[in-house]
Amino acid sequence: MTDAIWSDPAKLKQLIELFDSGVTVQSIADTLDVSRNAVCGKIARLGLKREKKSPEAKPTPALTPAAPPQPAPIVVAAGASPTFTPRPISASPVGKPVSIIRVRKNQCRAPLDERGGDGLTMFCGAPKLAGSSYCEMHHGIFHTHRQH
Repeated sequence: MTDAIWSDPAKLKQLIELFDSGVTVQSIADTLDVSRNAVCGKIARLGLKREKKSPEAKPTPALTPAAPPQPAPIVVAAGASPTFTPRPISASPVGKPVSIIRVRKNQCRAPLDERGGDGLTMFCGAPKLAGSSYCEMHHGIFHTHRQH
């Protein structure tokens, strides 16, 4: 169907006139009773281009440099500095070091300085605290709590 429409010189002239007048491609397609893609393809094959309107230059008001914002003074109340104290820690974990491959979901995942025979990092392996990835000892080492 599109071959027949573009072979008609009157329809081709109508396409060019509508395109040059700024009508949208969809409106042209509706007017000529063809698909939007058929119109886009014919416009591309004809090499038609719309004239781009240059955006009107808006006058920019002269700006005066603003003064840099002054930082708010830092006020520290006397004797109110928080202190960090570690929790009491048990002497040593009760677990046996395990490799990453052997560590279970209920075992402490604190990495140790030692390596296994296969060269992999060893983990604590002691029973972990509920809601933590670590045993009581390692949780106390890794987490400190602020006291007011």
